[in-house]
Amino acid sequence: MNKKEEYFKRIENFTQSVSKLTEYEIEKLVEHSMCTNILNTQEDVILWVEKIKKEFDTEIKEIPIENLENWKIDSKKISHSSGKFFEILGLRIGKNSSREVTSGWDQPIVKEYGYDGGVLCLLRTYIDELPHYLVQARFEPGNYDHIQLGPTLQATFSNLNQEHGGSKPGYSEFFEDFDSNKNGYIFNEWLAEDGGKFYFKRNRGLVKQVDYENTYLIDDSFMWLSLFQIKKLLDRNSLVNPHLSRLIFL
Repeated sequence: MNKKEEYFKRIENFTQSVSKLTEYEIEKLVEHSMCTNILNTQEDVILWVEKIKKEFDTEIKEIPIENLENWKIDSKKISHSSGKFFEILGLRIGKNSSREVTSGWDQPIVKEYGYDGGVLCLLRTYIDELPHYLVQARFEPGNYDHIQLGPTLQATFSNLNQEHGGSKPGYSEFFEDFDSNKNGYIFNEWLAEDGGKFYFKRNRGLVKQVDYENTYLIDDSFMWLSLFQIKKLLDRNSLVNPHLSRLIFL
């Protein structure tokens, strides 16, 4: 039995046993149980990640906050001179019987410009009738080991609106219609973020089904993976970022 035959046989078996689930929910159950990738093996994926890490060439250096360009500190917050992006506030939390520090505490917290953080977007397609997901090996300055696997598009609304003066993030054109909740969206919901670190922050989680013929690879930092492969990569130390792991389990 080849991979495609096995996939559709499992779909048939699940359909018979869980008749109340949607077609996508049944497919996802099967995807968690077998690798559907016909383009890249798990070994290919590991070699790809190691290649990206070896090519990584960015210097990161801690500097005093007062030396940051276009950022300012006053008695209430750290903020950008444009009034956009995000700011760091100080909070004083009063007595709270539900927490381990019942007498209250002080802490800093990050407040996004406009509260809503951004979008977390994952493209899904069928290649030879088998599901694949487009992920990115991406750099963030605070990443453990510098490179982590993230969703197809991970961007703040400031990035999408090009308020930083740079180019528009790649693949954003696929998700510009998310407010309509039509045109192939499998998942389209607001996701709350960690309230201990972020003030009223939420991100829009999006998984969209597209035709493979309409997709492309911007560069070699992107690769098509199966859901099963992504789940297996969670076993590797801090390789899959929390945004991608949330999207595949929603």
